[in-house]
Amino acid sequence: MHFLVGIYNLLVTVCFLLHFYQPSNQFAEIVRKVAHDCYVPLIKAIKDDKRIKLTANFPLSLLAQLDSYGFAWLIRDVKELVAAGRIELVGSAAYHPILTKVPMDFVEKQIVLNEMALGYYFGSTKDFEGEPCYMVKNVQGFFPPEMAVNSSLLAKLRELGYDWAAVDEYSLPKELVKPFKGGVCYMPDGIKLRLIVRNRELTNMISFKRDLDQSQITAEILRGGTDKVIALDAETFGHHYRDGVELFESIVSDIYANGGTTSTLSAAYESAECRSIDSVRESTWSSDYETTYPLWENQANPINSLLWELFREVHAEYQKDLEQDASKSLMPVLPGTPIWQGGNSSKLELELAMLKLEQSDQFWWSTGVELMGRKNYNRYMIESALDYYAFVIEHIKATKIPQSKSELLLGKIQELLV
Repeated sequence: MHFLVGIYNLLVTVCFLLHFYQPSNQFAEIVRKVAHDCYVPLIKAIKDDKRIKLTANFPLSLLAQLDSYGFAWLIRDVKELVAAGRIELVGSAAYHPILTKVPMDFVEKQIVLNEMALGYYFGSTKDFEGEPCYMVKNVQGFFPPEMAVNSSLLAKLRELGYDWAAVDEYSLPKELVKPFKGGVCYMPDGIKLRLIVRNRELTNMISFKRDLDQSQITAEILRGGTDKVIALDAETFGHHYRDGVELFESIVSDIYANGGTTSTLSAAYESAECRSIDSVRESTWSSDYETTYPLWENQANPINSLLWELFREVHAEYQKDLEQDASKSLMPVLPGTPIWQGGNSSKLELELAMLKLEQSDQFWWSTGVELMGRKNYNRYMIESALDYYAFVIEHIKATKIPQSKSELLLGKIQELLV
């Protein structure tokens, strides 16, 4: 434990935003391992230390797998922490797409489906009049997958009723970023959605930490006596780093030992004054000024480039097919039934496949860029994502003609993977 009394203004509030996630096409054994190594001990650590309050994102893609693989009890533990006000839930997209790259009708479907999942797993299955529905209270904030935002997405979030969105500092105008001038709450002109800005330097300091000496982290948290927002993958604690849960516990202990506290994001910034900004830069949590999507787009990699082309083409063909068949519903709400489990409706299965193929992981694992000494390339994650494309291509009318463009693109990618 590190005491830094007398050096800093210690009235610091630290807001953790933990992003719990596994893609829908992940190996079952990997989901189980991540749960055992990370989710179970991390939730226990949060549960045991009653001082801790934080914000967390649990998208449908993970929740459905935890439910299927024997971790329903863990979901119930999280639900208890939510009910106690210890964990704040945020909205997100059901299958973790880069929402700035997705057609706006699918943006809304991803978000609404995820809201249904939060109600199903953490809320109520009946409304105030006793009718079947999925409801969860007090979801005010939104976590955009990969922290990918632009002005159009933020406007849609406000339209859907969200009060704030978590963003990276590179979404702000350039003069506020380099070096980052501080400040956590901003509001773009004309959108009226609060932007809660994470501290990238501090977040990365924790994300890439591979030992238990947290003194530098503690010093950075307390520096300047300003509140800090730390937004990172929950898997940092126990999966990416074996001793990560112990690191998390040590960081929290240091915060409290030095007079600080932890809070949910909504509670910390409920009445905060937000600085007005003229515009928002399209960005992710890995953006710099030269590249917006450095870990998801690599034009020098033919597989990655073809995947993006296939992604756009399948959406175009799906939309054309939808226009030709007015009977196709847009993600129907079936009261009392978790529609993500599928069923007898081929139209529902088709739309679920469309939502699943929008995941960001296929692009992450096909760039081949270097990260922490390893190349971002995973053949299985690409091939299993292509299974979703193949299902959609087979089932939409626009592709019944011989060799549609999407079929040709799919074939080219499969050839490159051999």
